[in-house]
Order: sequence, then structure tokens, then C-alpha cells
Amino acid sequence: MEILIAEDEIQIAEPLRKNFLEEGHHSMIAADGQQALQMLEKVKFDIILLDWKMPKLSGLEVCRMVREKGDSTPILLLTALTQISNKVEALNAGADDYITKPFSFDELYARVKAIRRRFNIEHDALEHDLISMNLLDRKVQSKNGKLIELTEKEFDLLKHFIINKGIIISKEKLCQSVWGLNFVPQTNVCEVTVKNLRKKIEEVTGKKYVKTIYGEGYILIDE
Repeated sequence: MEILIAEDEIQIAEPLRKNFLEEGHHSMIAADGQQALQMLEKVKFDIILLDWKMPKLSGLEVCRMVREKGDSTPILLLTALTQISNKVEALNAGADDYITKPFSFDELYARVKAIRRRFNIEHDALEHDLISMNLLDRKVQSKNGKLIELTEKEFDLLKHFIINKGIIISKEKLCQSVWGLNFVPQTNVCEVTVKNLRKKIEEVTGKKYVKTIYGEGYILIDE
């Protein structure tokens, strides 16, 4: 992801930039709201982190201006304000989420990924690490552009895994959600489809994303 961190406190912004870099994402820092708007005119970001109280223009003002331009890039507001009315104001201004300082990077990163997943679903796409899915033409490819040829059920299975990333999904739940069955068939169709999906993804990406949790089900992970 390409991330804009609009935060005037360098002791907050710089650690965030380094943490995102460790997760494989590139970040740019804006020291005030005006600089943030200038950077948004030049760079297409995947998500925008805005500190509520910044010099020149506040994060809330930047958020409103971005939305008035018709830009739908996900926005997460960072603030020390804790009242419910502040959160309502942030969401009404067009923010996708709101996190109160102090916060851990793990919590922030989880929210960032959740926002991106919602955004991708709304825009007919899903992503997981090196994999991207186009939900309109039902094509899956790695980030280097190599196609991953999937059957219809393998595609539906991967979609379900990405939407529920990090959650253990039972065989019963997969049969219900992917095959539309209210029971587990006597055949091993579920296991075979998961095995084939796992193999095809690994052949293209070199990574094992789908993990079997014996006695519980399956889970999609960041390898």
C-alpha cells in the first residue's frame, strides 16, 4: 500500500512510517494539512491517515475537502479527542474510521487493513498480500501480473477466505457459504477444492496462505 501519514508530531509520524515499511508498505509524511492536500494532488494513495489537530488545516478540514472533490480514498482520523460527538463529526465529514491516541501500531494496522478490505469489496476488488481478485471479470493474479487460473468454486472459496481473513472457518461453514449446502457431503469435495486452491496459489506466489487447523477448519494467513 501507498500510505499518507498527515501528522505534525514527528515522534508519532516517523515510527508509523517505519512500522508500515516493516510490513511492506511505503509511506509519505505530511507535517500539516496544507502539505497533505498538495501531496494528494500529486500521489494516488491507498489510504490516508489524518491527525485531527494539525497546523494550517485540521485533519477534519482536509477530510471534508478530499470528499468534496469526489475522492473516495479511505481516510482514518487520528485524535486525542474521545467524546462520541467527535467520532460522529469525523464520520459525518467522510472519514472511514477514527482511532483515539494513544494507540498501538497493531490496532492501527488492523483498522487500516479492515478499511482497505471494505473499500476493495465496494470497488469490486479484493486483495491479500501478493494476490488480487477482480470480482467483475472473476480473474485472480499475483502482484507481478501473473494469472492464477481458478475454477468457479476455487474462485468463490478464495473470495470467502479473503473476506474472512484471519478467521478459522469450519468445513461446515465453507460448505454452506461456498456450495450452498446445510450439511457436509460424504464426498471430500471441500478438502479437494481447498487443496487445489492452495497448490495453484503456491505455484504462482511461492507462499502458503491457506492453513489447515486440524479439527477446526481452515484459515487464510499472511505467511
